[in-house]
Parts: sequence; C-alpha cells; structure tokens
Amino acid sequence: MAGVVLVGKDWKTRALLRAQLLEEGVEVEAYETLQDAVLQAVVPALPTLLVADLTASDDIGADIHSFADWVARVPTWILASHSLQIARQLEGCNCERIFFRPVDVGELVSLIRQRVLAH
Repeated sequence: MAGVVLVGKDWKTRALLRAQLLEEGVEVEAYETLQDAVLQAVVPALPTLLVADLTASDDIGADIHSFADWVARVPTWILASHSLQIARQLEGCNCERIFFRPVDVGELVSLIRQRVLAH
C-alpha cells in the first residue's frame, strides 16, 4: 500500500492533492471512500498516513466511525468544513491532525511530505 492513502468524495480536491503529492515524490493512492481503499489494497500493509477529506461528507459522524479502526493503527489527518457542529463531531476522534477549510494546498502537501519522510 502507498505511503499516503487519500480518501475523499470531492474528486477535484482528491485529484489536486494526489497530483501535487506525486510531484513532491510522495507515494500516494487516492480513493473516493475508505471502503474503496480497503477493497483495492493488494498488499496487506498499512499506509504511513491516512488523509481523509470529509468536506463533501454526507454524514460526518458515520464517516468518523468508519475511520475508527484505522485511527487506532494509522496516523490520520482530517480535512473538514469549518462549523461548530462539525468541530463537535470531530472532538475525541483521536486523529493526529484536523484541518478546517480553507486550507492552503501547497502548505498541506508540504506538511504531508514532511510527515511521511519523518516516518
């Protein structure tokens, strides 16, 4: 499995992040859902980092619940829309980092690259 697994329903954000990470030399796989990532995994190894873009989520609570097993085993970064309701749902999710939009994509890519190289 890739060093970074990127998950998110917003294909434009997913494609942009993936392209920029690849340009920076970061091994990355991108999927619409976590279930797609699990089903497509050919090697049973865990990634170095899971980045989940929940900004287009239909049900943040359900998505967070689906990540619970991964969060316990894989450093997880969440991208979310900034609202009080979403912030409350993300409390206690034990994610390594949570970013609220707007997020500078170049800065985010740099942070991801640093995190992966530190591993």
